[in-house]
Amino acid sequence: MHWPAFKHFFILSLLVSFPSMAETVYPLALIDGLGKQVIIEKEPKKISSKTLFTDAVLLELVDEHSLSSLTDLASNPNYSAVKDILPKSVPLLALNVEMIIANRPDIVFAANWSDASKLAIIESAGIPVYRIQTPKTIAEIEAEILRVGEIVNKSEAAEKVITKMKARLAQDVVKPKQRLTALDYNPWGTSSGQDSTWDEVLEQAGLDNAIEGLVSDKYGQVPVSKEMVIVINPDVLFIPAWVYGDDNGAEHFRQEVMSDPSLQSVTAIKEGRVYQMPHVLRSVYSQYIIDAVLFVNHSAYKKL
Repeated sequence: MHWPAFKHFFILSLLVSFPSMAETVYPLALIDGLGKQVIIEKEPKKISSKTLFTDAVLLELVDEHSLSSLTDLASNPNYSAVKDILPKSVPLLALNVEMIIANRPDIVFAANWSDASKLAIIESAGIPVYRIQTPKTIAEIEAEILRVGEIVNKSEAAEKVITKMKARLAQDVVKPKQRLTALDYNPWGTSSGQDSTWDEVLEQAGLDNAIEGLVSDKYGQVPVSKEMVIVINPDVLFIPAWVYGDDNGAEHFRQEVMSDPSLQSVTAIKEGRVYQMPHVLRSVYSQYIIDAVLFVNHSAYKKL
């Protein structure tokens, strides 16, 4: 056999003999977002998602027939980034122990803050539960997407999701000539500081957090009064487009901010850079965080 032919034969033999490096080997032992070991005996063919994060990720990784259920919030326009692409065949369920056990999924994805007692019952029924560590940065989001992809044997598809995220950031973010400062301002008197998803959104969008350096609580929140807004004097204000429990709350707050005499010296108000941010973008922590970054970036810089 001539060398070129032998070379092609040898390469083909390798491809046939060895599985793709992207394939997951089971049993798979993992440490989840609460530091618990999870053992997945075989490739999950029936998957129950109980977080908005895994709702979003799994819809890009697996066929709808592999989904036992998605969260009950998946169709809520204020919380779900995937409400418009939900397959009709997949039920939307809360963390209902009886229904989950009756469905016998091969794995349940839950949040690290999900009801521990309910998850313990599911595990006692012999169903593996993987608790997602709620990510705060794009790097952490990408790591969790890859982990979900590994668990369901869709690593290549997970890589494609991340590639798309990176491409959108590279192509669509407006690069500012001069960075502006921005403040997340709301009716309940707090703003998101360091160690929060919002801080990451601002960083990726090319803005500085106006309260950077101030001490935040364990949820990344910093108390912000009206007097503090005046002192901080942000270039851009982002306020809620929706307030839980009050259909008119966001609009009332917007009018209050825009008409308050004491706030008229604030640069953001004076220069007309006050934007209502949809809650679905404000609270997102899946691959759709890129939509939040682009909303913030384009609001602040596209007109400039």
